[in-house]
Amino acid sequence: MTLLKDILPSKVIETVGDLDTEITGISFDSRKVKKGDLFVALSGNNIDGCTFIFDAIQHGAVATLIEGNRKNVEIPVVKVQNAREALSEVSAKFYKKPSEKIKLIGITGTKGKTTISYMVQSILRKAYGKAFRMGTIEYDMEYDVIPAKNTTPESQVVQSLMAEALKNGIKYGVMEVSSHSLKLWRVENVSFSVAGFTNLSMEHTEFHHDMDDYYNAKKRLFLDLPFKTKKNVINIDNEYGQKLLKDCIKARLNVSTVSVKNTEADVFAINPVIKGTESSFILHCNGKEKECKINLGGEYNLFNALMAAGLCSALGVEIDDICEGLANLKSVPGRLESVANNKGINVIVDYAHSPDALKNVLSALKPVTEKKLICVFGCGGNRSHEKRPVMGKTAIEISDIVVVTSDNPRKEEPQKIVDEIMDGINSTTIPENKRVYQIVDRKEAIFKALSLAEQGDTVLIAGKGHETGQYFADKTIAFDDREVAKSFFK
Repeated sequence: MTLLKDILPSKVIETVGDLDTEITGISFDSRKVKKGDLFVALSGNNIDGCTFIFDAIQHGAVATLIEGNRKNVEIPVVKVQNAREALSEVSAKFYKKPSEKIKLIGITGTKGKTTISYMVQSILRKAYGKAFRMGTIEYDMEYDVIPAKNTTPESQVVQSLMAEALKNGIKYGVMEVSSHSLKLWRVENVSFSVAGFTNLSMEHTEFHHDMDDYYNAKKRLFLDLPFKTKKNVINIDNEYGQKLLKDCIKARLNVSTVSVKNTEADVFAINPVIKGTESSFILHCNGKEKECKINLGGEYNLFNALMAAGLCSALGVEIDDICEGLANLKSVPGRLESVANNKGINVIVDYAHSPDALKNVLSALKPVTEKKLICVFGCGGNRSHEKRPVMGKTAIEISDIVVVTSDNPRKEEPQKIVDEIMDGINSTTIPENKRVYQIVDRKEAIFKALSLAEQGDTVLIAGKGHETGQYFADKTIAFDDREVAKSFFK
């Protein structure tokens, strides 16, 4: 039996009512409250979470935790300064701190988290039989696969999933850790065995007011979430990685480094052979070396493999299992994912939605394209405006044909987003042999790009990757770039 007094957060302003009330669950969504739950009233940007307390009581809530004004209710009330921070703590206590019994790897950074998490899971499965993965695409718990709502779920979901994993005998896992989750206390009471930093580049400027704020959020995983045995693995090919390395050394943390080519790193690649759909190399990992192969092309995927190797090595996985686990992974949904066709066209769907990511993918595809490289992409609405012209400039500099279209417009006017992308394209001199099209309708744009392609060409459909919906101000429609491309060839 768990009583309310057993899971009280450490920072309580006041309590009202019977603290011996039995709590059988925790919920932060009044629509999902079950009988016996503690309802945590989270406040959003424009609404007080206390608004939903009466709905929660109707669904069976027996106590509530709030940060707003106390309502005149008959159930016990716990008032705190920060409900999100408190939710993290009470969830960890309610579920008996499951992360302390799990070997958990956390990955943060702008790019690479998803692919690395798939690689890590594959390695952990080879080494230990079972391992869960939480990330952008889904939460693969081995016994269940749950579509992801957020890259890193809310703290109560994180704790409950790990508790359920333990019940199913799964003691290893990997989690993508977003900057949002680090600022919003979603992983505040999670004990990571290993933390990894990939890189940092322009992204999420609608949430972080500058790059320092973005970096400081990422840094919390390493410096502000201490766990006595945690090991930290950092990419030193990135300037922010070098900065983080200095900060970690200054704090006397356990650190190892990863680099694609720098032989002073703890993990690096020797004699890499990089192709469009696969790469091979000799893995140097903490003093040991072994030949490795991955089924993904591009230098950035070589780095992803090295980071996965460094993370798993820090956890204690042997190099033989690391290389076999990497080779076992055949593909990652929406990451350099091929669309089969009988026209001899190399059609690739990729999640690249930042300037660096788009540059990396196009640069990887260019050398393996026999003829034209065609790129169709857009930018998400209500997200970083600064990256739009940069992505436009990048696309036209590397591609032969660019089709600018919509991504997820959300609450913005799609044509306005296209215009901002075109500012970057128009800022450079376009050679006569290159062409640019503006087609707001994404399906029409993809069809146009594919209609322009012939045998030997590569068509990159960038931005949405694994996503199966397109988000507008007033609706969400079913939309999967992979299925749209397949329908063209049908």
